[in-house]
Amino acid sequence: MERSGNYIQHDGTGVAGTVSKKAKQSKWQTYMDWYILIALVMLILLLFFTGLGKVFNHAAFVSQLQKQPLPQWSMSILSYLLPMLELGTVLLMCIPRVRIWGLGLAILLMTAYSIYAYLAYIEIYGYVPCACGKVFEKMSWKQHFQFNLAVTLLAAPAWLMEYKLKKSNKNYA
Repeated sequence: MERSGNYIQHDGTGVAGTVSKKAKQSKWQTYMDWYILIALVMLILLLFFTGLGKVFNHAAFVSQLQKQPLPQWSMSILSYLLPMLELGTVLLMCIPRVRIWGLGLAILLMTAYSIYAYLAYIEIYGYVPCACGKVFEKMSWKQHFQFNLAVTLLAAPAWLMEYKLKKSNKNYA
């Protein structure tokens, strides 16, 4: 119930107090901050370890990449571009001023990986080995798809929340 800009809040003991709109808004902002933080940590860890794995095991990554149903001309480009994109996305997500760009890029990457995992799962190209690296080599394509989709669906609200917070507070860092 609203009463002159305040909300009535019960503390569970039957005692009613009032909470201002500002306090309610601050509570919502805290929830958004926590959600964004959790999503960022998950995305940063995921992209950091997969990107680093592709850098340190580059020969194995290139070998696996060459077994993918991709145009031959794209193999050498992707062998360097994918790790750079993953690690660059991590860097963007770590810098508060450009975090929204990092989250957006992470969503694009995860969406592309989800689509690719789905196509591999339905075996549109026949059986394709995974080029994800050590972290996910034991997963089936169905598990890859489900995992990637879950991460994408976790990241999308974080991007929206980050956008909303930046828009509402120009000094948000």
